[in-house]
Amino acid sequence: MVGSLSRLLRVRRRGNVGASSGSGEPPLHPSSLAMSGGEVLELEQPDSSNNQRPEKRSTISLISCYPIKSFAGVVMLVVVLHANSLINSANNSIDDHITVTKRIIRPDYDSPSIRGVLHSVDRKFPRTVNISSHGMNEPTILTDVPYSKDFERNSIPSKAPLITPEWYEPNSLGLVGGYNLKKCKPKHDWQSKSFPNCNMFHETNLSEMKFLTSGTIRSVFELSESIDGHVNKFVYKNLDFNGRHDVTPKRIDQERKDAVVLERTTSSKFIPSIHAYCSTVVIMEHAPRDMESYNEKRLARNITISPLDRLKIGIHIASGVADLHSVDFIHNDLHEQQFLYKDGLFKLNDFNFAKPMYADKYTNGTCTLPKFTMGLFGRSLEELQYKTGYEGFTPSTPDKIDVWIMGNLLYTILTDLQVWNKKTRGDENIKLKRAKRIVAGKRPQIPKRIEKSNDPSHVAMMNALDMTWKYNWKERPSARAIANYLIGELRTITSEATPDIRIDFLNEGSRKV
Repeated sequence: MVGSLSRLLRVRRRGNVGASSGSGEPPLHPSSLAMSGGEVLELEQPDSSNNQRPEKRSTISLISCYPIKSFAGVVMLVVVLHANSLINSANNSIDDHITVTKRIIRPDYDSPSIRGVLHSVDRKFPRTVNISSHGMNEPTILTDVPYSKDFERNSIPSKAPLITPEWYEPNSLGLVGGYNLKKCKPKHDWQSKSFPNCNMFHETNLSEMKFLTSGTIRSVFELSESIDGHVNKFVYKNLDFNGRHDVTPKRIDQERKDAVVLERTTSSKFIPSIHAYCSTVVIMEHAPRDMESYNEKRLARNITISPLDRLKIGIHIASGVADLHSVDFIHNDLHEQQFLYKDGLFKLNDFNFAKPMYADKYTNGTCTLPKFTMGLFGRSLEELQYKTGYEGFTPSTPDKIDVWIMGNLLYTILTDLQVWNKKTRGDENIKLKRAKRIVAGKRPQIPKRIEKSNDPSHVAMMNALDMTWKYNWKERPSARAIANYLIGELRTITSEATPDIRIDFLNEGSRKV
């Protein structure tokens, strides 16, 4: 055994267990030794701070933990001298990485037997090692592998952001914006947290994804799963793969909000289902197109929506916003592209710019928003008042911001017209003129054929539009109140307690029995 070890390792002298050797080395405690029967192997890492090869020394210390008769002592002395001779003859060919001390001690039968290798007390981490063993009865050998600093540096992209633990603290107060944090706090602790399930991404074959599109921030891919011949489709969304957006705490928080809202609104049929979330990635329900592309395709085919179908779409919009508000979040970026079409319903999507509703620390009421950071295009009355310096501006609760913008969508569904012309979105002067008109109380015109219509669906939609565009935000109903009103009108029109609210005027076969 000694001869075998001598070909790989060098052995250095130590004093008795628990006693100092007098060489300045720390004493060994019996519990720090790896035992195999009555033998102990201890591995030590050589001091490589001066980048010199370790000195090759060879001595073996025998520790006797019980009386040894004189004859046995003579025999053991001969063994020791023979071992020294073997080891000295092999020293010239040894390329040492670690040291081993072999000792014979009496086993502690009150303790379990340990087979293995322990490092010396001066070990350093991290270490890169090769692990080898010649057989079941041989000790495990750890051989140091040279560590390359160049490899460490080259493994990280030169422009990569410095990710710190603070990025993932369950606290997004500094990233929400708009609230007076001296008075306001989150209504729920979970509003500032995240609930990732990253294993779902490790179980998914991302190499089979199909690219669909890229939005302002994210790229969208299609995933498919076949179970018993039935194919299920999902959507994989991550930061734009073209690299136009760096990974920053703000971006991570936007994805966190998107995931936490989707998770909290799982019970809503007007909001897509989420299947996985990790850092900047989500896997969610698949939907073939959004409301904008759906309407563009309809208009290209000269397909006219019936007033009843327009009422149903109004229910989809109001119900999605109401379900979002029920978990104390607002969308903060409502427009046609945010509603996805699936199985006859338009579902509210994309919560990257969502904002949690905060509570007043003293009254526990919903905090108002005294300032805004979004632009002018498509925004609420209060935001336009703030941006244009209107003297009568008063901060509103966040949900009433969404309700006003919801009116822009109801107007488009009712009239096929836009409150804000997309072609002039980049013209700041035109946007400012439109903003001042709205602040002055002027609304976009409704075509006479609809305004004077006696169709109950048209009347219901115009009434809902009046509710969303109440000038005084305190008189503006909630999204839930508007959704309930529209559903009630649909029941009256159809004389059904549970009328079908799905639409399929493109005949895509999405209706279900």
